[in-house]
Amino acid sequence: MASETIAQPSQGLVAYRRVFAAPRVRPLVAFALLARMPIGMGAVALILFVHGETGSFGGAGVVAGAYTIGLGVTGPSLARLIDRRGSRLVIVPGALVVMAAMIGVVVLGRAGAGTVPLAIAGFLAGAGSTPIGGIMRQRWPELVNPRELPTAFALDAVMIEVVFVTGPLLAGLLAATVGAAEGLIVAGLFGIVGSAGFARLSTVPPGGDPDAERHWLGALASPHLRLLVLSNVPMAATFGALDVTLPAFGAHHGAAALGGAFAAALAFGSGIGGIAFGARPGIFGPPRRSLVVLGGLMVLTCLPLPAATSIPEMFVFAAIAGITLAPQITVRNQVVQNTLVAGTATEAFTWVALATTIGASVGSAVVGPLVEAAGWRAGALVAIALPAVATLVVFARRDLIE
Repeated sequence: MASETIAQPSQGLVAYRRVFAAPRVRPLVAFALLARMPIGMGAVALILFVHGETGSFGGAGVVAGAYTIGLGVTGPSLARLIDRRGSRLVIVPGALVVMAAMIGVVVLGRAGAGTVPLAIAGFLAGAGSTPIGGIMRQRWPELVNPRELPTAFALDAVMIEVVFVTGPLLAGLLAATVGAAEGLIVAGLFGIVGSAGFARLSTVPPGGDPDAERHWLGALASPHLRLLVLSNVPMAATFGALDVTLPAFGAHHGAAALGGAFAAALAFGSGIGGIAFGARPGIFGPPRRSLVVLGGLMVLTCLPLPAATSIPEMFVFAAIAGITLAPQITVRNQVVQNTLVAGTATEAFTWVALATTIGASVGSAVVGPLVEAAGWRAGALVAIALPAVATLVVFARRDLIE
C-alpha cells in the first residue's frame, strides 16, 4: 500500500506546504537541526582549537579523526539500542556526554595535554552523539501522509547540507571573533538544546520485546540495505575526493583558503538539487530507475571539474557537481523505508548515513596523496570515476531496489 502511494506523490510547492503543515514537523525540523549541529561544527572546531593550542595540524587532524571514528563506532550500536529499548534514555544523555567531552577537550588543551588525551576526549564527543538523523527518518512515515514521504526525505537531505554548510562556517566565525574554545562549547550547547526539544516532541518507542532473539547482523541482515551501504561508499567518496581537490585547485590559483568556499558551493548545489527533487520526486520514475539515472547524472555533473581554469568557473562547476547528491540521498532513504527489516528502522537509516561518512573519509584519504603527487586534476578525474563505480554496483543488483 505504501509503495502505491509513494508512486504518486504530491508535486511542487504543494508537497512542501503539506509536509510543513503536518503536526509537530516545524519544531521537530528546527530542533533536529540544532541537535545535529555538533556534527557539522565538531571536526572544524576541534581542528581550530587543537591547532591553536598546540600549533600542530597533525595533532589537530588526529583529534578530529578520533571524533569521526567515535561517530562511526557507536552510531549503529546506539541506533540498534534505540530500536530495541526506545530513544527516551539515549537522546539527552548522549548530548550531555558530547558537552562534557567538548569541555574536556578545552580543559585538556588549556592544560597542555598531549595528543593522546585530546584524541580520547574527541573520540568520546563523537561516541556520545545520538543518531538524530536516523531517528528523524524513522519518524517521517508517522509524521506525514505517505504521498509526501519522498518530499519529507528530500527535506531531510537538504537539512544535512544546511548543517554541513553552516556548522563549519559558524565554527570558523566563532574562532575568528571570540575564540576556538567557544566554538566547541557552543556546539555542545546547540546539541543539548536541540536534543532536549527533539526528545520532548518525538521519541522512538521500544520495538517489541527487547530481549527477543534477532539476527546478529541487525538491519544489515537485509540484502537491500547491504547494497545501499556498499554503493554509498564510492558515491560519498566522490565528495571526500573533492574536499581535497577543491582546496588544491584554490592553492594552484594562489588561494588555498577558497577550498571552504568551494565546498560550500558544492553543498549549495546539493541543497538546490534536493529542493527541486522534493518538489518533483517521481521525475525519474521508481527508485530502481531513479538511482541509476541519478548516478549517471552525477558522473555528467562532475565532468566539467577538470576543465576549470579560473576561480569563478570552479565555483559554478562545484555547485553543478553537487546537484545530484541530495536527490540520491532522498531516493536511498525511500528504498530503506520500502525494504526495512521489522524493528530495525533507526539502525538501517544510521548505516546508510555511516556509509556516507566512511566513503567521504576514504575519498579524502586516498585522493590526498594523489593530488600531492599529480596535481588537482588527478583528484577531479577520480571524482568523475567514483560515481560511475557506485552506479555500476547499483545497476548490477538493481533487482534489490524497491
